[in-house]
Amino acid sequence: MKTSVAILLAAFSSIAFAEPPASGGLGIEHLPKDLKPPVGKAISDKDLKSRQQGEKFGGFAKAGTEPQGWDLEKNSEFITFEGAVTLVPKGSILHIPDRYRANVVSAMKGNFMLWSEFSARYRGLVGSFEVSMPEASGETEIKPERLEVARKTGLILVGTLNHNPISVTKRTPPANAAAPSAR
Repeated sequence: MKTSVAILLAAFSSIAFAEPPASGGLGIEHLPKDLKPPVGKAISDKDLKSRQQGEKFGGFAKAGTEPQGWDLEKNSEFITFEGAVTLVPKGSILHIPDRYRANVVSAMKGNFMLWSEFSARYRGLVGSFEVSMPEASGETEIKPERLEVARKTGLILVGTLNHNPISVTKRTPPANAAAPSAR
């Protein structure tokens, strides 16, 4: 037992006192020999503070006007069921079956639930329709057959990205696209 401990101590002490490898690139000895000091005069804290105060950005708002805030209720749609309500961004609801039209409302009335809780509790009412970022931005079109299959579930379809509701912009054809010819 004593010899094995002695051997281990000898091994660890030789590792501890060994020279570091020359190729590590750490330390002042690895800096180039012809390195020049920084050029220019160092700025004091007082001068820097006064310069920052002089260069502050005032914003794009016109003088004397109150900036408009972002209104959550104006930019949301609400889905309600059994006294519970959740909000989703405008444009995220892709399909509402006729029987659930009354469940999509314009104001928050009821006990608020986060989307994750609401969609899990009322999975017979709402369904997530996962979209990619190009589909959400309108850069690429959602395949019509994919959307049609999802509509057949009979649920309120909410466009989601990574399981979170997202506004989905409808893709419009470019202005220079030729109209399909009739055959």
